[in-house]
Amino acid sequence: MRTYKLRILPLGPWATPWHADTLFGALCWQIVRLNGAGALTELLAQFQSGEPPFLLSDAFPEGKLPCPLSLPLQPLPETRPKRPAWLDEEQFRNNTRKPGPLLASARSPVEPIVSAKRLHASIDRRSGTTTPNGALFEVEAWRIRSQDDPPAPYLNVFVRVKESPASVERLFRSLSFAGFGKKKSSGFGAFEVVGEPEPCPWLDEWEWANGFVSLSHFVPAHDDPTEGCWRVAVKYPKFSPGIPVSHPFKGRLLMIRPGSVFRATSPVRPFYGTVLQNLSAEFPEAVHYALAFAVPLRWSEA
Repeated sequence: MRTYKLRILPLGPWATPWHADTLFGALCWQIVRLNGAGALTELLAQFQSGEPPFLLSDAFPEGKLPCPLSLPLQPLPETRPKRPAWLDEEQFRNNTRKPGPLLASARSPVEPIVSAKRLHASIDRRSGTTTPNGALFEVEAWRIRSQDDPPAPYLNVFVRVKESPASVERLFRSLSFAGFGKKKSSGFGAFEVVGEPEPCPWLDEWEWANGFVSLSHFVPAHDDPTEGCWRVAVKYPKFSPGIPVSHPFKGRLLMIRPGSVFRATSPVRPFYGTVLQNLSAEFPEAVHYALAFAVPLRWSEA
């Protein structure tokens, strides 16, 4: 499989995090729209058989990648070591090949993505208008920090494919016409795909690796490596509107976060994790993408 980088230009804030599992679900509905439900059934069968035709990473700020959790820290005098959340792409590449000490900054790092909560009026489903008492609710939204110098207004999604990236690129461009995530009817999650997919061969050099770092949220499979450094996130994924279920939630998932690392006990593979099934008795066809986008890493013996 070969890896490419897609450059996403957000046209405003977004109300749903750009995680690989959520992106995958959104792309699946574009497959239905473009090619019909049968095409989606055939695609999901490939994922369920352990032969995915493509893999997705989470989306990251331009030029940034999550700091691998295995990298050692070098404390500064009179300060408490704090691992940076992000590394520049060159730092990430160098440290995954030859781990070295990281200096913990004494100052708070500038977060490239910022969030804010916005108030919205509740709409009565029967009348289609705001409720008589004017009830409000909060929606958290994210945006790229505009004070960056130089400005980096893009998000990067890495795509690993068996053949050409053209079909996945087409799905992303189709999704850009609809918008991504919740509140898209209000303009949240609007974006454009900029340029052509950029080859990233350095993400596919496995010969020297004895471990991997994930660039996506994922759920480990039963036979995945267990020695490593990881962080977890609790997620409550939802069914898409129109699915015949009595409640919108698929359930509660505990997922491994990007930046988590594992030592491999056999040759490192392009992906780990699983595609979750049997999520709902009401809708047994439902699946959830939970594959790790694995990046080769040299596990330090020190």
